[in-house]
Amino acid sequence: MFAAEQYDDDDVSNIHRRWSFTRLGPSSSKASYAISLACATIIVVVSHLYYLQQQDAAGLIIFLLLGLGALTGAHYLDYLALRGTPVNKLSKVAHVSAFANLLWAMTVLLGAAADFVFAKAPPGLDYIVAGMLLAVGLRIGIFTSVFGAGTGRAIAVSFMQPAIFLFAFLPVSAYGMLAEASSAAAGLAFGAAFVALGIVWTVVADRAGRPGLSSTFAVLQAFVAAWTENKTDKMEEFTEAKAHEDVVATKILRFTYDQGGGRAAIVLPDVHPGPFSTVGGSNLPYVLYEAFGRSALVMHSVSDHSLNIPSKRELDRYLCGLANSKLVEKGSTCTAPCQIRVGRSTATGIAFGDTATVMLSLAPAGMEDVPQSVRTELECHGSSIGFSSVLVIDCHNAMGRNLSDSDRSDIVSAAKQCLDQLKKQPQQEFKVGFASLDDDASRRLLSHAGELGQAGLAVIVISVSGQDYAIGWADSNNMENGLHDHIVSKVGGAITTMLEVCTSDTHSTSGKRTREGYFALGSISSPCDIVAAYDEMCRNAAGRAARSTFELAHAQSTVKVMGKQQFEDYSSALDRSMNVTKVFLGITVATYIAMLIFS
Repeated sequence: MFAAEQYDDDDVSNIHRRWSFTRLGPSSSKASYAISLACATIIVVVSHLYYLQQQDAAGLIIFLLLGLGALTGAHYLDYLALRGTPVNKLSKVAHVSAFANLLWAMTVLLGAAADFVFAKAPPGLDYIVAGMLLAVGLRIGIFTSVFGAGTGRAIAVSFMQPAIFLFAFLPVSAYGMLAEASSAAAGLAFGAAFVALGIVWTVVADRAGRPGLSSTFAVLQAFVAAWTENKTDKMEEFTEAKAHEDVVATKILRFTYDQGGGRAAIVLPDVHPGPFSTVGGSNLPYVLYEAFGRSALVMHSVSDHSLNIPSKRELDRYLCGLANSKLVEKGSTCTAPCQIRVGRSTATGIAFGDTATVMLSLAPAGMEDVPQSVRTELECHGSSIGFSSVLVIDCHNAMGRNLSDSDRSDIVSAAKQCLDQLKKQPQQEFKVGFASLDDDASRRLLSHAGELGQAGLAVIVISVSGQDYAIGWADSNNMENGLHDHIVSKVGGAITTMLEVCTSDTHSTSGKRTREGYFALGSISSPCDIVAAYDEMCRNAAGRAARSTFELAHAQSTVKVMGKQQFEDYSSALDRSMNVTKVFLGITVATYIAMLIFS
């Protein structure tokens, strides 16, 4: 497995960074049930043996079974009471129980430790009651923010499971103690403070995104529903409502084989895959791959998340625009490929008639999306030296930071030199062949393993001057750093040269419990298996190569895109909500420490 670098600060990267908080919870509902029951066991045992001084082993077992049974039954009661909220599900209720009972168990344990440190007598029910109300406060916050329950409903539901569990494991003798306020006055006072903090937090945090977002929690609930339940309607309502219409272009380089009427294409959409699975244009590369007969490399253009398509409806509008593509150039000759390296930057190009294709990479160092100013500069340079069209491809084949000034200068310099060389080179007839994981032999070499979108892997081979040149492609969200160089060095040989390996930057595979939110190619599958698959596809594509012609077509679509402001609003809301949460967390911790000292 190859190392990955961190991202620089910007709105999208800030949102990515906040993604790490989704990894704090248990990985499965089974883990949550186990944590919840284990913590409940600790609460019952410590409460009986230490706080209530109950030494009857048989009685402890009975009350433990009663408590666990009541907890399990109340879990289903929570689920029924939250029916109709946007993301209600038994597994999510289990996660809440796990967190809440963990805080309660921690309180009874730390309370016992505080008594020992400060030489205090066991305080009866204080820490038991305070732990219960701390759990209630947490449940109020989660049921309001994540589940979408109203404040009144969240408060009522939040008391049910802890109260049922408490009265199930308390012996009858403790009920009288509980009825006497003085026996648990400190616990009730501190517990009431925890509940109040939970309620006030829900109000303040929900409004933290204003004026950009009227309700931070509404967006959070829509995101969770889309991410965990594939219910995209609400999230797409938000993204589309805040989007604006724009005219976006798609460049299509089609190849037609002389023999058998074979076709292949390199497709370069100006829109960006995203925002995340399964919302909007997140699966754009596969949709285009299908639209072009499963014989296309859908490349990552020089674009960023501001050009995300916000909804499926807008994605359909975009596809309709492709039907009106206009032929720009056609021909039957191309140059030999040219590859220029400057510093850490590599530019790889081929010219087809008056159309130049240049692929930009910083592998193995990696980079974030290439800024659009780079494409503008290269298109202007290409036009000035006589190219009618320049297709600028962001290879997106290693993870890294936004381009530094020096890397930007190097990549532009390399690309300009590449274009200059291509313009000088002679052109001749060429052959083209295409292969993908649709071939049975290639598919057996590599399982998708969560790293690949539905289009899998593909290769296009261009044969010119008796030499085969391959361009590899993966329908994946980036590659592990170092994998690109490993593939290029191992695939092909004397007959076939692997020029580049690019990814589509699909977001259909996002939503994974990793730092980046996805599995980059090479993070799960063996590099050897990936190399074997590409090697097999290169042989298949070279074997099918036949004399070809090319056509360059341009299509324009009027479609809504998300724009930069939308991400600024989400990023700002997250930051403000986090700041509010830190303040309330600080107050809660201070209150908690005071409880341990003074109870």
